[in-house]
Amino acid sequence: MAFSKIVYNLLNMKYSVFEKQILDFLSQDPAFCSHSGLDQNLGDLPDPGKNQRIKVQGKIKMFRGMIKSVETDLKEEEKDLKLWDLYLEQMRLKLEVEINGVPKIMRLPKAFSEIIDPIFLLMINDPRPAKQRIVNIISKLNKSMSYIQSYVRNIKEPVQRWVDMELEALSQVDSIFESLQVWAVKEGFIQMNALEKSIIAAKSALQFYKNFLNDVTKSKDFHLGENQMREIIKARGIDLTPSEIHQLAKVFLKENQAMVEELRKKLCLKYRLAPETSAAELQSFLAQKFSVPFETFEDIIQRYEHEQSKILNWLKQKNLFPIIENQSLKIMQTPVYLQPSIPAGAMICPLGLREGTRHSLIYLTLKETNLAEHTELSIPNMMIHEGIPGHHLHLATATTHKSVIRRIMPCNDLAEGWTTMLEDYILDQGFGGELEDELRFSAKRDMARLGARVAIDLFFMSGEKDYLEVGIDADISSDDPFESAGQLLQAVTGFVPDRVQGELNWYSQESGYPLSYLVGNHLMLTLKSKYLRKVADDDFSFHKFILSQGKMPLSFFDVST
Repeated sequence: MAFSKIVYNLLNMKYSVFEKQILDFLSQDPAFCSHSGLDQNLGDLPDPGKNQRIKVQGKIKMFRGMIKSVETDLKEEEKDLKLWDLYLEQMRLKLEVEINGVPKIMRLPKAFSEIIDPIFLLMINDPRPAKQRIVNIISKLNKSMSYIQSYVRNIKEPVQRWVDMELEALSQVDSIFESLQVWAVKEGFIQMNALEKSIIAAKSALQFYKNFLNDVTKSKDFHLGENQMREIIKARGIDLTPSEIHQLAKVFLKENQAMVEELRKKLCLKYRLAPETSAAELQSFLAQKFSVPFETFEDIIQRYEHEQSKILNWLKQKNLFPIIENQSLKIMQTPVYLQPSIPAGAMICPLGLREGTRHSLIYLTLKETNLAEHTELSIPNMMIHEGIPGHHLHLATATTHKSVIRRIMPCNDLAEGWTTMLEDYILDQGFGGELEDELRFSAKRDMARLGARVAIDLFFMSGEKDYLEVGIDADISSDDPFESAGQLLQAVTGFVPDRVQGELNWYSQESGYPLSYLVGNHLMLTLKSKYLRKVADDDFSFHKFILSQGKMPLSFFDVST
């Protein structure tokens, strides 16, 4: 009878029990705890060994099997189960997707960020007392050699481009540890000797890792193939085929070019420029005309902070979005070790499972070579996208959802669909004033990157160069995939060389993410049109609807009622 009861419980598990069990499983991973805001295992490093990978694969399979027998009391719980299944599929693919028969994770060296990223978060984005955080950091650093030794045993012919990125990040190790020591002293940490010893141990481990990367046999091939590409797209909750996504890019680029051309003509008349002035030349003219005088990088950051305050005050007057109170936003320079993969800026979103103030970080990649990109026309667009009402508002609000999965689910189509929709919408509402055409021209030129990202993402995943054919005059004849992709990206956007290379770096590693911008934009606008037609003809109502649903792919949103 006892056995029958056990079987019954397994076959009739309540959703709340399932949610607790899967969260217990996930929280065994120190990386998950660091990036979700759980205060456990913070002094540990992940186990990068093959046996652990096999164990996790088994757990993924087990939980996906359990989903079929979980009892739900609410329609929303049924949706959450489907989200968990998708989340687990993303985990599986991360472990199993292959490059020429070898798991991608064995080709992609990222041990440096696995060690340093959580340490950086402990330094700048953890509300606990500094002493507790530094003790966690010391523990991590002391375990770095055993971690690295296990890690390198599971790396096989890593991709040359990714090795170069990792070596560039490693070149910043001294500055990172210097910052750590300065911070510890400032916080009055008294066990500096223990911290210094742990740093010495970590430097030795990272030097061992650096020597390994220099000596290991490397590969240039990083394509995944058509079939795996389809699996990745599907696991992101996107129901479109690669050919449909490719067609979206072609149509978008054509329409975007037409809008840029219309604005070019208007602005050439306004500023009495020659009619034949090209869009690139006009962009250069406007960048110079609306340049902002900066003496230091801190001046640039303060200018962005001022812009966010300006936007927020304007939004409150307009009452366009529900804005939660318990949130904060910090703008800072991109850590040097992250700059190879963050060419312009990025958002470190509020940690999904951390209670209290929902805190975001906005990184700005500031270099002497890209200072001209920070203008009175580009700064507003960046803050609309990254701050409020963009990523920060959306993701901070998502962390208040009662469902665990809707607080942690990676949903790039939703996140980027939301922000790219806003770039046009805020201008439509009159934010630009007399500079609306200038701001929109600048935004449309920058928005062209969405079409290029689709083409390059599909090409990088599949290895099929036909995906680069999107109606743009660019030389894509090179056998070097980065050369061909770079030619297309530069032709579409006019980005400076440093940014082109930085963009390609993360496109190549984050398969399926770059295409999510345009796909998300398309799906978000389609959803909005449907909502305004069927539910309520009110922008505030639509924004509240999106923000209230937490994090899930746009294909999961239902406006049928």
